[in-house]
Amino acid sequence: MARDLRNDLLTAAAALVERTGSADTVTLRGVAREAGVSAPAVYGHFADLDALLDAVVERGFTDLVAAIAAATDGVPDPVERLLAGCRAYVRCGLAAPGRYRAMFGTRQVPAGDRAFAVLVRAVGACVRAGRSASTDARADAGLVWTALHGLVTLWAGRDRPWPDLEEQAGALVTRLALLSPPVSGGSA
Repeated sequence: MARDLRNDLLTAAAALVERTGSADTVTLRGVAREAGVSAPAVYGHFADLDALLDAVVERGFTDLVAAIAAATDGVPDPVERLLAGCRAYVRCGLAAPGRYRAMFGTRQVPAGDRAFAVLVRAVGACVRAGRSASTDARADAGLVWTALHGLVTLWAGRDRPWPDLEEQAGALVTRLALLSPPVSGGSA
């Protein structure tokens, strides 16, 4: 079976970003060493270090969207789906805080916009279902994203106790997306 060197280089770069906590400390030689190849081998797959780090960030957002999709798959209620996706976002960020910081650094990749669009659609689904008082799903999704980013940033790498992650994420999303509780079934 042939080696997928491009994938190995991406994995090596992501590991270095995670281990060092910053994309700024990663070098092409370090990536090559981590992947077990010579430095010139990197150039067969990436034009330069920036292209490689952009690909790491792109993969981070792609993995984030996949984690959200896995958490929300089969969840019929739009509010529960939004909450499950937001919890998955926080878990994904906390699982790889170095990569997460790189994702929200200065690099702009298309997958970041696609990830945000997932959240906008989720808030919009709550609005369409009459479960959110939002009049601007995009603006309110921006508030939710900002709050989730704050949770990940505050919690990443901390070993002191924090309030329950699930509870705090749910409370933030509920308030910022202007969600209403489900309508109970039954007659009066």
